[in-house]
Amino acid sequence: MQIKEMILGRKLEILVDREGYHYRLVSKVEGTIENTVAVSLISAKGRVFHFQETDDITIVYRGTERMWKWDHVKPGLARLDGFAVHTFSSKEQGKIYNRRESFRVPIGESLLMSKIVSVTEEDDNVVEHMEKFEALLADLSVNGAGFYTNEEFQKGTTILFEMPTHLGILSCRGEIVRISNVYDKPFRFFYGCGFTVVRKELERYLFERQRLMLQKERGGENVRLKDR
Repeated sequence: MQIKEMILGRKLEILVDREGYHYRLVSKVEGTIENTVAVSLISAKGRVFHFQETDDITIVYRGTERMWKWDHVKPGLARLDGFAVHTFSSKEQGKIYNRRESFRVPIGESLLMSKIVSVTEEDDNVVEHMEKFEALLADLSVNGAGFYTNEEFQKGTTILFEMPTHLGILSCRGEIVRISNVYDKPFRFFYGCGFTVVRKELERYLFERQRLMLQKERGGENVRLKDR
């Protein structure tokens, strides 16, 4: 697929690798021309998101039947019909993208998480407050997590948690995208959370944890010998 085939109004995900963190941004296709797509200006807390020269950027587009991605795109700013827009350019054709290829690892650990509440002060400055709650982290992937809790949240609620590992503290921030009532566990709700910011070490940690699980299931020494 080529960038110029994108349909106006469709969602575009922008995945940014920057200084040890993964960022996930979302915008809307406003226009295309040859190898460039223009999207609604990306901003947070009233501030325009500024891309850096050292950012490694991937864009992901959901077509009618498939998802497509373009790696190492070039960002920019422009004006479209008098409005400021972000642009992303690539001379390459899009590759088929399957989000499910990102493996999900069961965790089953109790964590203290935080709900992020944004408050606009009198000077229009946005301040974030954290409301802590107890949860059971059920599973984890580079794209998101599933957790149980007795707290009731709405879709779009911002969640933050930190998990101690041998690679250091892995901080994860995301938004609730799925909600289920639970009837057979000591918790009332199960939530699916899509990450917006995570540390890059998360992918390595999940790979190592999954590898250990496979070793236990298949007979650890045999698996290690096959990998040599």
